Amino acid sequence: MKIVALSEIAVPPAIMEPMRELEAHGAQVVILEDESIQTVEAFTEAMIRLEQQGADAWPANPAFVEAARDADILVVHVSPVNAAVLAAAEQLKYVAVLRSGVENVRQDICAERGIKIINAPGRSAPAVADCAVALMLAEMKNIARGHRALMGGKWAKKFANSEYIHDLCNCVVGIIGAGQIGRKVIDRLRGFGCEILVHDPFMPDEEVAGLGYAPVSLDELLRRSDIVSLHLRQSEQTRHFISTRELGLMKPTAMLVNTARAGIVDEAALVEALRSHSIGGAALDVFSQEPLGADSPLLALDNVTLTPHIAGTSADTCPNSVKIIKGELIKLLQ
Repeated sequence: MKIVALSEIAVPPAIMEPMRELEAHGAQVVILEDESIQTVEAFTEAMIRLEQQGADAWPANPAFVEAARDADILVVHVSPVNAAVLAAAEQLKYVAVLRSGVENVRQDICAERGIKIINAPGRSAPAVADCAVALMLAEMKNIARGHRALMGGKWAKKFANSEYIHDLCNCVVGIIGAGQIGRKVIDRLRGFGCEILVHDPFMPDEEVAGLGYAPVSLDELLRRSDIVSLHLRQSEQTRHFISTRELGLMKPTAMLVNTARAGIVDEAALVEALRSHSIGGAALDVFSQEPLGADSPLLALDNVTLTPHIAGTSADTCPNSVKIIKGELIKLLQ
């Protein structure tokens, strides 16, 4: 059985190398590099294009297409398995994606041909959960603002949110999305002693309650929460899940945290809510335009904490992905 793995800047050959251990299980393993995704800028552009426009929005790597002709399994991270790759891969049986999302694969073609898709859900869940809680604390405690002030020679003690900074143990935190990341955020927050509310639009309340959480409607969560943290996948169903109506339900002192995807929030509506102080603040790791443009209105606000889409970034994330997929492929080979 031939396995062709395509590395790039986020999963370089050294991290992909453990795939060669599959040779001990009878596989032939070929590791290639995608030359088109070797910079952070190219990686970001490819990821955004593929997520927003589909697998054909980024060109297939020619060497990968050629190697795929007699491949049984393809392994990719962000690089596309698009129509060109699948047309060449006549004996393909599996596509393994080293991420939780599989937007870089032509899923319709795979379904028509009976090609199974394997992914790595939860590979970055610990990193994203850590970052979500860190952003809550950074925004509430003015950590980034205090640092910036000190670096500029100022000893700042008063900020836009000074009148409503609370201890986390006295806050109600609303978690939207009870998947792997949302659950890990809840696990971390329990140590702070805060009250936690949960809403998942794709999970029945009985199932949420069965996980040990307090299920509430979206409107109740928004009205009661001091912090609202988003943990949904982006889809047509979740596009602008938080917009003018939802922001209008939040407390004027409440904070919105988004470490999921930018499209879940109507960014223009959020900017207006922050500018008018109809909500207290926001902590954002994802944006409608990435990298964030110098003219972004978010940069002019004094009630936001912003990070450059790094929530899932960890020295552990990509090795975790390879480990997860390698384990799945070992099962298949056995």
